[in-house]
Amino acid sequence: MTASGDDGPRIPLGFRARATIPPAVGHITRFRARRALPVVGITITIVASAGVLTACGGDSVDLPSGVVARVGDANITQVQLDRLLVQAEAGQGSGVSFPKKGTAEYTDLERQGLAQLVQQRIIEFEARKCGKACDVSNKEVATALDSVKQSEAAGDDKKFQQFLKDRKFTIEEARRQVRINLEQGKLESNVTRGVRFTAADAKKYYNDNRTQFHVAAGRTASHILVATKAEADRIALEATPQNFADLAKQYSTDTGTKDNGGNLGPLQKGTLVPEFEKVAYALKKGEISAPVKTQFGWHIIYVSNVTPARTIPFAEAKTGIIQQQLQTKRNEKLTEWGQKTLADWEKETVYANSDLAPQTDTTGATTAP
Repeated sequence: MTASGDDGPRIPLGFRARATIPPAVGHITRFRARRALPVVGITITIVASAGVLTACGGDSVDLPSGVVARVGDANITQVQLDRLLVQAEAGQGSGVSFPKKGTAEYTDLERQGLAQLVQQRIIEFEARKCGKACDVSNKEVATALDSVKQSEAAGDDKKFQQFLKDRKFTIEEARRQVRINLEQGKLESNVTRGVRFTAADAKKYYNDNRTQFHVAAGRTASHILVATKAEADRIALEATPQNFADLAKQYSTDTGTKDNGGNLGPLQKGTLVPEFEKVAYALKKGEISAPVKTQFGWHIIYVSNVTPARTIPFAEAKTGIIQQQLQTKRNEKLTEWGQKTLADWEKETVYANSDLAPQTDTTGATTAP
């Protein structure tokens, strides 16, 4: 019985679907970053959770015919970029139109696609620099690709071949994308290999943040909702803990709970209408209320369980603290590394056309769509 009466989340006014480069062969990446563009199930990023690393070279320069960008000594061609956009269109979700060539939106997608191709090269270069720790074997690629085949085609070879064909991917392209994804994972592991969060660190965190480990008193309740006081009075006289669920199924007008015996589950203070909450939190375990009137009608409330307020002891919280804080510290390390890597590769990346280079906003920050 929520006070708000909301039917669920609403799409903000003015929302417009926008074409992006979609996933084509299933999601197998562990991290998703803002603005990253998934291709063949891979979100090509260098910075996990905090943002996207995008190489952002300087002004456009003269490059060989057909080359749109150069990362280090690796050229990215117009053919490769066009291929990516063909795959993007093939994998576009239904109901979302793909922009036409020559439009500003198509150029925006070209910029996104080129940024992603640049990021792929960066990952390949960084994995090579990393050495043995970031090597990806053919067996690892095959295993990962089998996982994608299982999720997208139930492991059937012919269905998977058709799946790739529909999305304009060759098996060689799929293998390469999977390899890059695995390289990215190994790069992240290598960067964060020295990050630690010990039991002593966890104890200090626990002592410094005790309020986080306080659990408020709670209770589990069921109710029967009817339209009139007379009916509520009659049911209340009949109700016992043993027959309450049956009575709810028989008489309650709350279609959301009646089939489940009126069970509302664990209650949370502040989520109930005041009249209902006041009575529900006054009942002891096993007690059934007299009829209570709210804006929804008349309720009979049964509290089946009460849990007292408590503070989670350190021994119980320790594992969760270590896992959470270790992940936080790893993300911080990845962000730091990503920013440095970005600065290094900015000097090594150039574009043939400034329209396809990452754009700079009015604050001077360089962004990719």
